[in-house]
Amino acid sequence: MKNEREINFKINKTKENINYFKKMIRFTIHPYQKQYYNQLLIQEMRRLTQLMTNLNNTNTREVRKFTMEELKENNGSGGKPAYIAVNGIVYDVSSEATWGGGTHFGIYAGTDATKEFARCHGGSEILKKLPKIGILK
Repeated sequence: MKNEREINFKINKTKENINYFKKMIRFTIHPYQKQYYNQLLIQEMRRLTQLMTNLNNTNTREVRKFTMEELKENNGSGGKPAYIAVNGIVYDVSSEATWGGGTHFGIYAGTDATKEFARCHGGSEILKKLPKIGILK
């Protein structure tokens, strides 16, 4: 229940951001500023989509189970989401700026990144910030 409230709060904040960026695009004269706000708008729309998915996942309580083949399909290319697995849990890194294009310092989305994550981040809090999508079979 607490998690659902947190997601709803984030959804409302994201909607506010979307409306703000739309206003800025409408009223900004400089083309580079328009482009900047357009990029932020796209990021927020992706975030909203992910939050809505997370809300649906918390409501259904069904855990999606990914095979390695299914994980490989979600590599962030061609409009697909970018997923990684760490310690058997599948995370969505699509809305993370550091995972632009489905890569992060030589690590590719659609893979089990457990070893690479342990080498770089150890027991850090980074994974708590990422949306959990499911588990790896």
